[in-house]
Amino acid sequence: MIATKSIALYGGSFDPIHNGHLHVIQALLSSGRFEKFIVIPAGNPWQKKAVASGAERLAMVEIALKEIMKEYRELEISTFELDNSGPSYAYQSLEHFRSRSPGDYLVWVIGSDAFAKIDTWKVIEQVGRNVDFLVVNRPGQQVEIANIPEFITYSQIEIKAIDISSTKVRTLIKESKPFESFLPSRVVAYIKSHGIYAAA
Repeated sequence: MIATKSIALYGGSFDPIHNGHLHVIQALLSSGRFEKFIVIPAGNPWQKKAVASGAERLAMVEIALKEIMKEYRELEISTFELDNSGPSYAYQSLEHFRSRSPGDYLVWVIGSDAFAKIDTWKVIEQVGRNVDFLVVNRPGQQVEIANIPEFITYSQIEIKAIDISSTKVRTLIKESKPFESFLPSRVVAYIKSHGIYAAA
């Protein structure tokens, strides 16, 4: 079947969502290559435990994307993984979005650090059949092709990604060090008002 739409899926723990995430989202939205861009906060990531609750992470994503969504109607937030109990697996999310858009072209947007571990994903052969990957390279990092299964289709993109991670942000907060410059101001306010990551 010929694909009628190109849909980007951008999953992650977003624990918390930071300016690096927003840079990727805005850069890809402004490129005009996707008719729809879906941000998918992980429900219960099976490879790493989220620190903030699902409700808190969703709230931070909604706060961070509120203004961007006014400009880009193709941007949406999916609660599919958050609405389901049990571990969150990419193949389950792909089955959901594939059933919702059976004739469309699905692209999974992923950072190069996460893509380097793609061979550890559950039912990876099924994932490879349902989606192509768009790999966003971190500064100074390239994909090691030898680690990528041959049935995975991917392309790489350079968008001057911001060198920041949620782990670094949480560490700064825990150590009572300045972290505000890495997050949207409204997300900073939410974190402080709710005491997330021991912020106050």
